[in-house]
Amino acid sequence: MSDLGNKEIIAKNIRHYMSLYNVTQTEICNTLGFKMPTFSDWINARTYPRIDKIELLANYFGISKSDLVEDPSSETKEKKELR
Repeated sequence: MSDLGNKEIIAKNIRHYMSLYNVTQTEICNTLGFKMPTFSDWINARTYPRIDKIELLANYFGISKSDLVEDPSSETKEKKELR
C-alpha cells in the first residue's frame, strides 16, 4: 500500500524538518503565507496539504517533495538510497 496521502507521515516529516532547521510554525507561515490554523492541521495530522503547498514546503527546506510525503523508514526509500 502506498504511503502517499498519509496525513501522519507528512505531519511527522514536516515536524522533523522544522526541528532539523530549528524553525517555528510562525516563521514558516509568515514566510510562505500559510494560515496558522491550516499549518497546525497539517503538522497535527488532521488534514493533508495540497500538492502546491507541499512543493512550497519542500522548496523552503531545500528537499524533494518525496522527502515530505514518503515514510523515511519505508523499504522503498531505503532501496532508493542504496542506488
